[in-house]
Amino acid sequence: MLSKGIHNKYLLDLKHGNIRQGLGIGCKLDEYYLFKQKELTIICGHDNVGKSYWIFWYFLVLALKHDLKFCIYAAENQYGQIMRDLIQMYAGRPFNELSDRDVMNHAPFIEQYFDFIDNSKLYTPEELINEFDKSDANGFLIDPYTALNRKFGYEANYEFLNMTRQYVNQSGKSIYINTHPTSESGRTGNIYPKGHMWEGHLKPPMSAHVEGGKSWLNRTDSFLTIHRLVKHETMKYVTLISVDKIKDTSSGGKQTLLDDYILCDFNRGLGFSVYGVDPLNYVR
Repeated sequence: MLSKGIHNKYLLDLKHGNIRQGLGIGCKLDEYYLFKQKELTIICGHDNVGKSYWIFWYFLVLALKHDLKFCIYAAENQYGQIMRDLIQMYAGRPFNELSDRDVMNHAPFIEQYFDFIDNSKLYTPEELINEFDKSDANGFLIDPYTALNRKFGYEANYEFLNMTRQYVNQSGKSIYINTHPTSESGRTGNIYPKGHMWEGHLKPPMSAHVEGGKSWLNRTDSFLTIHRLVKHETMKYVTLISVDKIKDTSSGGKQTLLDDYILCDFNRGLGFSVYGVDPLNYVR
């Protein structure tokens, strides 16, 4: 049993608006989503819309701005390619324009902020959590959940989410899980209707579309959807972010409105500009 009165300080801080706020990256995204310790965030999006790339950019800005460290398990990406992307984002120049000396100077600097888990191995959820425990990172990424050697079904998802929830509660760390939507979300019934400015293009998946069902939305602190109109002539280089759940708004953040997105412009492969603001310009 917890001691009586253990929550008194929190209650008074809440009453007087003294709750510690999450960490932002210095752009409009901060109005809706902030990095918070001890939280579980689910990210969902269709294939090939750049979910992982956006996450790596977001982690890099947080790392440089707030001296945070991240541990990444990326089963579908080569770590050398991730390092290439991080280096050119940090340098602010395309990788092929950097000198060998630039690359060799930047690589160890970036590696101060990122640990990578061997993706040549297949992990059960329990084994991956044990790998996380070997890192002193502030945040961890599972990319994607479907790459784990796991059980299937609704109950199995709840079991996994309960385990990750227990880990963030006990460790004080944060976990991000990249997920895929069901095939239903990619069918013709999920396209923008006639008369819409994006008529005929695939809509982003809804939170209810996440593979595995509503257990993901129920058990997470925050839920983000990442989307891109990959066949649109002018919008294909704009990443659309919707924030579908913020459990604790007292520490910052809020849901985006229906069909209202945070627009992140693909910045020539050097990260993103959010409504004209490139957060990396202020932390390089």
